[in-house]
Amino acid sequence: MAARKDSGVIHAIMSGRLGNQLFKYAFARALQVKYYPDYHINVNFYHLRNADKPQGFGNSLKDFRMNDDITYTYEDTKKARTPLQFMLTAIRLGFVKTLPLKIIRPIDTKLLQPLFNKAGLYNPVGDVLYITPRSSHCKNIYCAAHFEAHGYSDDIRDILLEEFTPKYDVLPHNKPLLDDIESTESVCVHIRRGDFLSSENNSVFNVCNEEYFLNAVNAIHDELPDCKFFVFSDDIDTVQRSIHIPFEARYVSSDIPPYETLRLMYSCKHFIISNSTFSWWAQCLSRNTGKIVYAPTPWRWTGENYSGIYTPNMRLIQCRKP
Repeated sequence: MAARKDSGVIHAIMSGRLGNQLFKYAFARALQVKYYPDYHINVNFYHLRNADKPQGFGNSLKDFRMNDDITYTYEDTKKARTPLQFMLTAIRLGFVKTLPLKIIRPIDTKLLQPLFNKAGLYNPVGDVLYITPRSSHCKNIYCAAHFEAHGYSDDIRDILLEEFTPKYDVLPHNKPLLDDIESTESVCVHIRRGDFLSSENNSVFNVCNEEYFLNAVNAIHDELPDCKFFVFSDDIDTVQRSIHIPFEARYVSSDIPPYETLRLMYSCKHFIISNSTFSWWAQCLSRNTGKIVYAPTPWRWTGENYSGIYTPNMRLIQCRKP
């Protein structure tokens, strides 16, 4: 649908793959519903426009039943920013480059962020910092952080359940698998590997080891002896060889589209998640009100407070650093 000429625009600046994109869109959608009902959302993929990006870093939202009143663009949003927005962005960049995070974050929370929000800029220092959205008279609103906290969009959960449903029917060869998931006391076990294990990311993201998954598997099985485990991973062959679940388990092929994997995962009744946004959205989109969810703590090995990522119903398992 074309943008309404008489309304403002909420720019959701995309980065990352599906899980990150869902968090960013959810924040922008919550802003629209609560504060800017006359604005439309522009989902911007400028930072993901290059063809040489690794697989999965393109527009993953197009496969879902998104709100019709959104647009997708690949142009630099700086063109529409006001002089004030440019100036505030420069101030923020200067602080971040010259001051450590532990110093700049309290300043950002108490002083800068309210000013930024009023100027139509939502880009807190640190991805998990709670901010208090407020209305602005700016015609262009920019949302550029990861917004990895459930509190931003809890109020629009019903909207997101509808919009984050794949717009395609389940693939024919996966129908028996989906039937198996829906007809059993199914437990989704999501094991994220891939770039989490790379040399540059290992010291930050490699939180969930075999001990974590087996502790969670045993805990759920003690409570639900008739459960069946469905294991998902971006490296399922390695997982099947290296992580041995001592109960009935089915290892799901990773050679299917992300939207299909997400649907299969959220169709499970219970969850053992990794410290992954994709993993997080699977449990979030579950329709099972009695779901059991195990999650790792900490969420990252950075020492930052990621408490906003944990919902009240999650059962946390402490992970030990390698």
